[in-house]
Amino acid sequence: MADHTNPDRTRHLIQMLAPERKTRIVDIGANPINDNPYAGLLAVGGCEVWGFEPQAEAFAELIARDATDEHYFNAAVGAGGSAELKICASSGATSLLTPNPEALDFIEGWHKYFEVVETRAIETRTLDSFEDIPPFDLLKIDIQGAEVDVFQSGKTKLQDAIAVVTEVAAIPLYRDQPLMGHQMVALGDLGFFLHKFLFFKDVPLRSDHLEGLRQRRMRTQLVDGDAVFIRDLLNIRHYETERLKHLAILADTVFESFDMVLYCLRFLAERGAIKAHEADRYIAFLPFHRDAPNAIPA
Repeated sequence: MADHTNPDRTRHLIQMLAPERKTRIVDIGANPINDNPYAGLLAVGGCEVWGFEPQAEAFAELIARDATDEHYFNAAVGAGGSAELKICASSGATSLLTPNPEALDFIEGWHKYFEVVETRAIETRTLDSFEDIPPFDLLKIDIQGAEVDVFQSGKTKLQDAIAVVTEVAAIPLYRDQPLMGHQMVALGDLGFFLHKFLFFKDVPLRSDHLEGLRQRRMRTQLVDGDAVFIRDLLNIRHYETERLKHLAILADTVFESFDMVLYCLRFLAERGAIKAHEADRYIAFLPFHRDAPNAIPA
């Protein structure tokens, strides 16, 4: 996904919408080594975050930020009960699931990241069991294959959520890993439907004949990426006003779905929650506006 972050645009949108509170985000698998799709919103003070990270080192980095709008738990969210955390050579590959050697033999160059260097017995908790977190607008989750367990054991908390950003997989990098189709079914049962992909990694298949070739041309196998799911996608027009505002904010800065922002502004204007001309002022900030210096030709 192209980066069209613009702090001035985001601040303008939030000021125009004047929501009753900051947008709330729950981040399961908040390891700071990973790219963070809501970083731009957090940077302008537009959201509050409740994050969960079971790895002690990563959790210590998060706590060291000592940021007013960030709240972290050193906990593993899942189905609930005892589990074994497989700590991999790459912190971002650590999972409750076991790396799948067949997948790693199939694709080029990933074995070194998925080597299990330590295992730890841990207790997992369901999302619904955390009474300290308030109703939230967005669930961002990246826990290397255990996402469906969180969806199924967090149904009550997810009733208030507008959207989910989840890592989905095309092939099982871990044994018995639920793939993208499983997540689509699980989230569909909760009322969330696929809106877009933020990105999807592709890789070359493992071969002794890649040297000297342009590997970018050889990358045909999809592996994993981040997907955005939105609640009751075809009935956004019926959202209550506060929900529409938070969806517009998320669509602007986290999803970069600018047509979704304009869709929300349409109904907010019809309800008198914003003035019609205010949407025009927002449009002037968009990178695709025909008057912008770097406008994309029609």
